[in-house]
Amino acid sequence: MTVLELETDNRRVLLSCRFFIACALALFLLIRAMVYYGAFDPANKLDRLLILTFPMSLSGFTPFAVLFPLIPYATSFCDEYNSGYAKFIITRIGVKQYAKKKIFAVGLSGALAIGIPFLIVFVTIAIIGVPTTAANMSDFYYGKIWAPYAAIWGGNLVLVAKLVLGLLFGCVWALVGLAISTVATNRYVVIVGPFILYQALWRLLANLPINPLYMLRGDFGSQGQFIGSYVYILLYQTIWIVLACVAVMFGIRRRVENV
Repeated sequence: MTVLELETDNRRVLLSCRFFIACALALFLLIRAMVYYGAFDPANKLDRLLILTFPMSLSGFTPFAVLFPLIPYATSFCDEYNSGYAKFIITRIGVKQYAKKKIFAVGLSGALAIGIPFLIVFVTIAIIGVPTTAANMSDFYYGKIWAPYAAIWGGNLVLVAKLVLGLLFGCVWALVGLAISTVATNRYVVIVGPFILYQALWRLLANLPINPLYMLRGDFGSQGQFIGSYVYILLYQTIWIVLACVAVMFGIRRRVENV
């Protein structure tokens, strides 16, 4: 795989209509909640982290968040496999390089499909919100992992930390979709499968610190404990990414082993 091929693949993803649609839909849901709860009303002197609860907790975004990383490029392998394009490329660069290229492009597209809307929303919150202080911090954050950091930079440190969680979350679920595509080469299964898995784990692992739904916001942890801490969430999502990458490498190799 050459640098030019890698850049071309990534450029095609990030300039695609599906990528823009995913970002636009996610941004719409997040901004809509801010408008509904009066975040843009100049008469409301709301602090940044209180405003943050509107898009993150009251928008209805979280239950469907897994869909947005899947839209841009998670179906690419099954599309290329069904069209015969994957076999053509693999004969040129080899299955290992092809899988690496696919993992990078899909993971990046998923991370940015969540990360870009989050970045826009968080920058907006930093501009319109009153700096969060120990005096005006919402009760929602007391006892949570964010409490010691809520007043740092007027709440902006928490915004940055949550942006990182969003990037990792998007990468995780885009790669989960890619892994599923190596088993069922049907683009509808690739979109619906991770969503069903996400919803099932949400219910089966309710109130447990291994519930993947909690990893997007990180609001479930308790202050002073490692399980549920920010480092724990970063480590947990990293493990998901590694496992998904291994599954993709194995799945693509198995699927095209006779090429």
